Amino acid sequence: MKKCVIFAGRAVSPALEKYWKDADFIIAADAGYERARAVGVTPDLALGDYDSSPVPQDARELICLPAEKDDTDTFFAVKKALEKGCEQVVLLGALGGRMDHTMANLQTLIFLQEQGVRAWAADEAQEITVLGEGVHSIPARKGWYLSFFSCGESAKGVSLKGVKYPLSNAEITYLWPVGVSNEFEEPEAQVSVLEGKLYCMLCKME
Repeated sequence: MKKCVIFAGRAVSPALEKYWKDADFIIAADAGYERARAVGVTPDLALGDYDSSPVPQDARELICLPAEKDDTDTFFAVKKALEKGCEQVVLLGALGGRMDHTMANLQTLIFLQEQGVRAWAADEAQEITVLGEGVHSIPARKGWYLSFFSCGESAKGVSLKGVKYPLSNAEITYLWPVGVSNEFEEPEAQVSVLEGKLYCMLCKME
């Protein structure tokens, strides 16, 4: 699968190298260019309105966007990744900071899942993806919580196996955070969704 890594505006740790070392294409959105260069990465494409950082002078390819537009810089980068035929997209530097941008990036994960793209946002302490209808396997991580939240009003027919708090044909709604802070009990967790979508969040235990 062709993989794209997108650097957004938050600081990115060198410890996240595993996400970009096998990338086929790397995009930096606005201040993401400085974040990428700070960890020794030269993006293939830099884009943005550059309202929060200087315009890169040494970019391999540069797209300057208007400040007033419907898409965030990160969402525009996602569209470019789709144009390149990428089937996996990782968002780095996309969590934390301004809550409106974090929410926009979480919604972007839903958009990518709708396009049939495997996508997740990650930092040192968390990894977030969207699970659609079907059966999904999640390899266990020692010292990490596993949480699930509905992407919309509800996700129905949710079953969880291989975890401390299993579920069987349950409904997860946005009114009750019943899916928070589960724990692995088997080498992998199995998640089934009959209707709707779930945010799947892996969060490092403190």
